Amino acid sequence: MGSFISSPQVLTRKVSGQFQVGCKDLMIDGTVLGDRGLFMRLYYPTDNENTDISSYPLWLPKPQYAHGLGEYLGQSPQKMNLITSAIVGEKREDCIENAQLSTKCDKWPIVVFSHGLGGSRTFYSTYCTSLASHGYVVAAVEHKDHSACWTYQLSERNGELVEQPIKIKLIEKNEKNEFKIRNQQVGKRVTECVKALNVLEQLNLGTVPEKVLIGNDFDWSQFKNKFIMSSASVIGHSFGGATSLASSAYTTDFQKAIVLDGWMFPLDSTQQEQAKQPTMFLNVGDWQWNENLDVMKKIFPHNDGNLVLTLNGAVHQCFSDFPFIFPTWLAKKFGVQGSTEPSTCIQAAIELSMAFLEEGKTGAQRLKDEKFSDFISNEVYGREKFKL
Repeated sequence: MGSFISSPQVLTRKVSGQFQVGCKDLMIDGTVLGDRGLFMRLYYPTDNENTDISSYPLWLPKPQYAHGLGEYLGQSPQKMNLITSAIVGEKREDCIENAQLSTKCDKWPIVVFSHGLGGSRTFYSTYCTSLASHGYVVAAVEHKDHSACWTYQLSERNGELVEQPIKIKLIEKNEKNEFKIRNQQVGKRVTECVKALNVLEQLNLGTVPEKVLIGNDFDWSQFKNKFIMSSASVIGHSFGGATSLASSAYTTDFQKAIVLDGWMFPLDSTQQEQAKQPTMFLNVGDWQWNENLDVMKKIFPHNDGNLVLTLNGAVHQCFSDFPFIFPTWLAKKFGVQGSTEPSTCIQAAIELSMAFLEEGKTGAQRLKDEKFSDFISNEVYGREKFKL
């Protein structure tokens, strides 16, 4: 599948560290537990220097992801096929599938990542692979709560694995049960993030999880005693931002949370009250609004280590891969690029994230003041500020 209107074939990292990056999908059956299990992509540092393009995974693993995204955006499968063929083509993530974990460090810090509404485990590869290139192990969860653009689970039937699709659930704004549905979804998302952390802990202990459906062809024993479990963090974008807060409220095993332009609507009062771990909010001023910010303002005082920063001239999707999928003129037309260059936005997000994970509020604030003060401020504001 070629592409006629395209940016480079590999979605290269924007803040590349000293390591190459490996990746591997892991799907675990949940029928024994009465749930849908877990599906995630693990990004991690590697010493592998493989330059064979076929070793780099496709950004769209299946065409159904594009169709599901189209359903979310109100576009037909035919139109999404055209966009995929003409623009996305065979774009690949900047990581090497099935690579071995780097041997250059004894242990690695871990992060669980939660995607936004209509997202997937691959849509934030620029952000996740950049963190991995700096020495982080990132577990990017693909949520099965009907908030992903599309996903699936595998079930055993007559000795064979059968694919069962899980489609996005479209909910009209102000629908009667909107909050109840979204709050239930965030609860399921939290369960999956906690499961991801538990799986990392199992791997660290040298135990392969039971009933692995995808990933049986990989040597998981190489991760034994390789993770720093005591500093686990959770990061998410939009709906994933609410998920990261709710996850850190559910268990203090997540030492820190990072909220990338978070959508706070799904959180109930208990989740808001219990979100007390150090948290950094990276907001897009043009996307936020007063009601959403009011929830954040309730959470800010919970911890002296909390920090809120607002990006000017950015767009809501600046933390995802979408600004880099399209050539510049199309990115602006589709609203995934603002007046601040996407590379500048993602660079700031990645570097500020690492500063916060490593040095907390003080480190992130210092970096912002020294490097990004021309378009990032400590002012808390939303789009109402720009109204006459």
